[in-house]
Amino acid sequence: MSLKKVLLFMFVFMFISACAPKSEPGPSEEVRVEQATPTPTEMGGGVVITPTKPSSRCAGLSGTLELQILVGPAEAVGLEPVAAGEIPFNVVSDEVPYLVEGTNAISYENVLEAVWGTYSVTFDMDVNLRGECTGSQGGEQLDMVADMSGNQNVVVVSEGFSGEYPWSGTHSLELSFPLEEGATAQGEGWAFVLHLK
Repeated sequence: MSLKKVLLFMFVFMFISACAPKSEPGPSEEVRVEQATPTPTEMGGGVVITPTKPSSRCAGLSGTLELQILVGPAEAVGLEPVAAGEIPFNVVSDEVPYLVEGTNAISYENVLEAVWGTYSVTFDMDVNLRGECTGSQGGEQLDMVADMSGNQNVVVVSEGFSGEYPWSGTHSLELSFPLEEGATAQGEGWAFVLHLK
């Protein structure tokens, strides 16, 4: 075989080797695999990101407001506010602002016996709560209005004196609480204490 044919054969062999499909790597060959990254890719209008809502303790909230009230002309006998009853409430909506509602009928009866005589109180009241819970991540606030209507009767008997003091009427109070167990809203002769479930 002439040198010319040998060179031509080698040239053709090298050309075929370069153009031939690559075979699977053998056990001694190193394989490099690129890992896919979980980064979003833009398609058409860009990346769509769904924001997550900040958590709020207002969602599904329920609890009670304990009503403490001075019944009757308390200054006559030096009485302190008494726990007259509780008004249960709960959130009634699934979105911000979270609406809050509650209602209860409260009755209270007591007789104070002292050296100077007796002081008896009967007290009946309907309380309706309405409002909202707002805020998130530990800064939640409960703002409500308490609509109250009812009547009370106080009878004082002392050393030959007997006096009766009936009352009936309606009243509305604006109440604000941080969302914490035991938070209190109060005014002259009344207090509401928040209890969370």
